[in-house]
This record gives sequence, C-alpha cells and structure tokens, in this order.
Amino acid sequence: MHPRKLKIEFYDTDGVRHSITIDGPVSREKVGKILDLVEMISGTPLSSPAALHVSSKKLDRLTSTILTRLNTKPFTSSDAKKTFEATFSEKIPLSTVSTYLSRLVDRGLLQKQAQNEGLRYSVMPGLQQPLPGYPPSSPQTPQS
Repeated sequence: MHPRKLKIEFYDTDGVRHSITIDGPVSREKVGKILDLVEMISGTPLSSPAALHVSSKKLDRLTSTILTRLNTKPFTSSDAKKTFEATFSEKIPLSTVSTYLSRLVDRGLLQKQAQNEGLRYSVMPGLQQPLPGYPPSSPQTPQS
C-alpha cells in the first residue's frame, strides 16, 4: 500500500493562508485533529457553515461534503454532485465529480463498488463516523 496524502488549505481572520499536508496513512482521528487546529488558527467554529468553505478548491470542498453529509451510506457520483450543489450553491459538472471521486478512492478516503446500476462509493470504515464539531449527516441527502 502506498502512502496517502491529504492537503487542507484555509485562511485565518487576518487573511493569512495556511496549508497543512498529511503525507501517509489518513485516519478519522488525524483529520479531526487537523480540523481542530484549523478552528483554533482561523477562529471559525467547526460547526458553522463557513468552516466548509475553508478552501476555494472544489476537490477540498467536495471532500468535506462527502465526509460530513454522505459518510453513513453508499452514494453515487450524482448524489455527490447534488449534495455539493445544495451545500455550496454552485454548479459542478458530473465529469468533475467522477474524477474527484476516483482521486479520493486512490487516496484511500473512499471505496468503490460496482453494482448493476453503476458505481457506488462509500467512506472508508475508519472515517464513517461524523468528524468532531460537524453535525451528523443531514436528512436532506439526495436519494438515488
């Protein structure tokens, strides 16, 4: 198994950009600790909607959407697209979502299962529980 890499970028209240990279196995605990550090540095409580906007990169925002809203059951790329668009009020092409989901599988955050109706993704078992400071999955999650 090759090392995994997770990068989080955010701005603090003074407008200073911070970048944190985990190079190696990524666990729920490590992600939780990093998000606690982000909260401490940026002064933004993790439970606020602004915490999801810590990066302007769509991959980072899609990752946070999946880890906070689609973490309890398998989902399709269309589910991820709908949830992203509902969360950020921004359009994202389905092809971009599919590319990003493939990258997240390669990085070990998601697992992929082929089913009759297409591909389904799920958050890796160690990351399935809600992250500290984030509410559990929303009942408004799109159904396929």
